[in-house]
Amino acid sequence: MHIVLEGRVVTGFKVGAKYVSMSPYNIILTELIDEEPYPGTLNIEINKTYEELIKECTPSTIRSLIVSGVKKGGFYYWFGKIPEIPNEWVLVIRPYLSKHKPNIIEIISAHNLREKLSLTDGKPLKIKIYCADFMSL
Repeated sequence: MHIVLEGRVVTGFKVGAKYVSMSPYNIILTELIDEEPYPGTLNIEINKTYEELIKECTPSTIRSLIVSGVKKGGFYYWFGKIPEIPNEWVLVIRPYLSKHKPNIIEIISAHNLREKLSLTDGKPLKIKIYCADFMSL
């Protein structure tokens, strides 16, 4: 099953690059998207909370990690497609320890999506996301 999310691009806290580049996360993300991820995330404000999204479309999860004795949060994730780049999978995530409002999700790709799609804050974006049951088909 899949759903289409509609949202708008927003600026984040500029910490996505830190986490995407952190060794344990980078390894996990590279495995999931089958490419080295761009060091950063694209933040999208959607018209529902991530809790509502989880109820509508079950995510997969990555458990929290302990790195050098420090707990690093896990995340919910969905595989997704952006209509303007139909041949590329993206990862839509919501970190467990996110400081974003509940209606913000993040997109991870092998590319800088702001540049590739000429995105600026406020620009609308549609993303087709696949629920966890998609993976069992």
